[in-house]
Amino acid sequence: MGIGHIRRSVQIGVLAAALYTGYALVRGWTLASVETYCPFGGVATGWSVLTGGRFTCATGEHNVTILLALLVLTLLARKSFCAWVCPVGTVSEWIGAAARRLRRGRRSPGLVTPPRGADRVLRWFRLPILAVILFLTIRTGELIFRPFCPYYVMTSFHGHEVQLWSYGILAVLLAGMVVVPMIWCRYLCPLGGVLWPFSRVSALRLRRHDGPCTSCGACDRVCPHSLDVSSVDAVRSGECTLCLECVEACPAPGALTLEVPRLRRPLPRAVVPILVLVLAVAGVLAGDHIALPSHTRRIAAAPADAAVRTTRLVVRQVKCVDTAAAATDLLALGPGILHVTAYAARHVLEIEYDAARTDPRGIAAVLEGPSWDPATEQFLYNRFEVLEINGEKQ
Repeated sequence: MGIGHIRRSVQIGVLAAALYTGYALVRGWTLASVETYCPFGGVATGWSVLTGGRFTCATGEHNVTILLALLVLTLLARKSFCAWVCPVGTVSEWIGAAARRLRRGRRSPGLVTPPRGADRVLRWFRLPILAVILFLTIRTGELIFRPFCPYYVMTSFHGHEVQLWSYGILAVLLAGMVVVPMIWCRYLCPLGGVLWPFSRVSALRLRRHDGPCTSCGACDRVCPHSLDVSSVDAVRSGECTLCLECVEACPAPGALTLEVPRLRRPLPRAVVPILVLVLAVAGVLAGDHIALPSHTRRIAAAPADAAVRTTRLVVRQVKCVDTAAAATDLLALGPGILHVTAYAARHVLEIEYDAARTDPRGIAAVLEGPSWDPATEQFLYNRFEVLEINGEKQ
């Protein structure tokens, strides 16, 4: 199997997994969300983690560890995440490839080819978009990018905060990918803006060798980002995603090789997918071993004669800072509750309580019981569903 077939298999697998995750959450088959594995969530919550030691909204440990793994990957293998993993990059590339076939292999797969100067200027547009998103996220404590994010809108199956106009924006973006190749990835993606400087100094790069190169331009024609591969000695652009399409298309063996500049020795193309796989697994596993709270609250001091115990509940509706705070407000009405720590991305509440006054099942009953809503002046039922108590399913 060629490297191109491997990459397309990875792309299809990741996109299918994201769609299944979004659909399974809607159907109630799982508690995992498509947001859980989004590295941009790590960017959005970074300030809150660094300054307050807790997460923003529905973000969690996996967002941070996957982001860190992605930054390491980018330093090693450029923006390979965009070409091998990102579902939006995959869809953008497929649309561009389809447009290219319709235009019979012309240099640009889109209807409009931005001039070189304009293209360079437009790529900077990602940075003010990133700045606005971070500013509003820090100011509001909410993931304000959700209804605009093509990844979330495509895969969440009308997830939280997705509006009808979100699909209109998605449709415009998809149409834009036909008109201007990779328009989202080139000019709009905020995560691309984060990765850009890291990619510029990446260890791996493609090198062109004058001897075997025939200057046929096949590499230029297949590059999803319209980079000039045939006219440079090495591809130094921060936009290179190491998709290796140019290497696959090159008819001259040895004309394009994957190298670490200081070593000046060709490396196997399989290095790229291996790095992607290893760091993806490392990012996910690291998230399983780190615990930072989303919300904490001391409800009452423990009496001198209290028998302090801790219970761990998995609660379906606890999935962000707001829902964790609402659950804590409800627990504060119950007897014997001393302290609540919420890990919203994991749907977990860790509760200290006085065993002389309550027990884990009594605490669960408080969560699942009716609660008075002063806004509507009505009792609310089934606000929270406890799925596990200390590891035992209910």
